[in-house]
This record gives sequence, structure tokens and C-alpha cells, in this order.
Amino acid sequence: MRHGLFVGLLAGLVVLGAGAMPAGAYDDEGRPARGRDRVDEVLGRYNLQPAFEKLGRGISNTFGGPLEIPLGVEQRYSKSDVGGSMLTGIVVGTFKAFVRTGVGLYETLTFFLPYPENYAPILPTLAYFKRDTERRPLPLE
Repeated sequence: MRHGLFVGLLAGLVVLGAGAMPAGAYDDEGRPARGRDRVDEVLGRYNLQPAFEKLGRGISNTFGGPLEIPLGVEQRYSKSDVGGSMLTGIVVGTFKAFVRTGVGLYETLTFFLPYPENYAPILPTLAYFKRDTERRPLPLE
């Protein structure tokens, strides 16, 4: 009984999805017009791309928050005061981890709202996720 209900719901979603496409979205040969597929059309029509970027940032910040701890250690590491600089890095990194995780939860839960203005990011991207920076190991000699 459940299998039939699932198949019926799935078929209904497929039919609804096929009917939701605008008439000019495909050319005469059935290919997507203007080099865009159905997902791009829907995201563009309803301006969903910024909302899903905010959702991705939120999930990334939620799970990547603890990465602030080794970054804090790296930024504050000093060969002249190893113990103090490592402890300071851990404390500052832990604080930043809580902030980043909290902002990530906020962005994940409110991804459909255009706040801050136009879905702008609240925090900068973690250095681990930037492509233009090269990660170096900690100088723990």
C-alpha cells in the first residue's frame, strides 16, 4: 500500500514539474534555450540562487567553525613564546569557532530571508576554503 502511494506522489511531482516549465524555455529541437537547463530557469525566475548560496555558506560555517581553532594557533604562533602563543591561539580560535558556528546556524535557518541585505555574507570565507591562498603546515620545530 505504501509503495503505491509513494509511486503516485512521485508521478504527480514529475507531472507538476513538467507543467511548470515556460513555453519558451526550449528551442525547436527540445534543447534548453539560451544554454540554460530547467534548474537554472527556475532559480533565475524566482531569484533562488542567492538564497541557496546563503544556505551553502551556512552549512559550511556550521561544520567548518571548529577549523578556526588551528587557524587561530597558526596566526598567533611565535617561536619565542611557544606555550603562550599556542594557548592564546587556542582561546581566540575557540571563540571564533563559536561565532562562526553560530553565524552558520543563523544563515542555515534563515537562508530564505534576504537578510543581511541581498543575502550578503556575514563572515569572510575561511582560509581553508579559499582557492587563492596556499596552506602551510604549522612551524612546530
